[in-house]
Amino acid sequence: MSHQTGINATSELKEFLARARGGTIRIMKIVIRNEELVLDSYREAAQRWDKDYDQFLLPLLTPQEPCYILYRLDSQNAQGYEWVFIAWSPDQSPVRQKMVYAATRATLKKEFGGGHIRDEMFGTVEDDLCFQGYLRHVASCCCPAPLTAAEQELQRIKVTEVELQHVGSFVTMEFGLDKRPHTLQGLAFPLQEETKQALQQLKKRRINYIQLKLDVEKETVELVHTKPTETHELPYRIPSDCPRYHFFIFKHSHQGQRQEALVFIYSMPGYTCSIKERMLYSSCKNRLLDEVERDYQLEVTKKMEIDNGDGLTEDFLYEEVHPMEHTLKQAFAKPRGPGGKRGNKRLIRGAGEKGEES
Repeated sequence: MSHQTGINATSELKEFLARARGGTIRIMKIVIRNEELVLDSYREAAQRWDKDYDQFLLPLLTPQEPCYILYRLDSQNAQGYEWVFIAWSPDQSPVRQKMVYAATRATLKKEFGGGHIRDEMFGTVEDDLCFQGYLRHVASCCCPAPLTAAEQELQRIKVTEVELQHVGSFVTMEFGLDKRPHTLQGLAFPLQEETKQALQQLKKRRINYIQLKLDVEKETVELVHTKPTETHELPYRIPSDCPRYHFFIFKHSHQGQRQEALVFIYSMPGYTCSIKERMLYSSCKNRLLDEVERDYQLEVTKKMEIDNGDGLTEDFLYEEVHPMEHTLKQAFAKPRGPGGKRGNKRLIRGAGEKGEES
């Protein structure tokens, strides 16, 4: 999967991965903490790989907490010992964690070295990843004929799509050899009751501004406030340290008539926000707009994304709501005729008539 989250391995983990490839380490568990890939635990080999497998692996599968596990086999290839790369994503874990782990998997594989990885497994329950589950995985992989490089690439794409659909995530990725973008379905966090009431009030024009946020723990859309807001006050409603959704009724004059336009603003203050917040707000935006327009019959005239409120002037909003009418057209200037060097112009009257000099 080529979409990346910006999460990278710590220098300590990089050093450990290089040492682990030497063959003394049997298993290692890697997790994401503070937006970095870090080593959680490891064990050295005690018996043959099949004897160590369940004894070492199963205790590392913590409910509600995704992780990556690298398990060393006893077989070797030209690059050294072969490993099994395992992605653990339990059903009970929060959606946002599943999203981040699914999108960061390629980073860890690249850091470890894909040539050392013999098999990859993805599991949501223990039965998927236990020793018997691994044997089932190997048997299923042995049945088909050997795949070409292009077929292997397509298979990896399908696996990634299944994982992301399973967690309901929204991720834009470059897929396959032609690097065409594919977008999966967005997240739909339920609206909190106060949010629903505020949208009803907005529809009836009893309020003119709504600010919403995502509660990443409860996974709901929460109301921040509905303070009456004039256009010149709008820039001061945009937080500088956290993302928000805004609905604003822009009252203005257009072609001599007073008009109203509902504007949706998605504010994301650059990279001061966490990766989880950026992914969640981006993923929930379209589904929120769909629900607002469908269930509350609120027609959004203009949708925009900003990183701060400095440019939200009345002129800017007017240009966004009425872009064509506000565009100045350059007048067409008729080119001048040839100069005096070519003589006087002649008036051509028509067929059969004599031309007269002007």
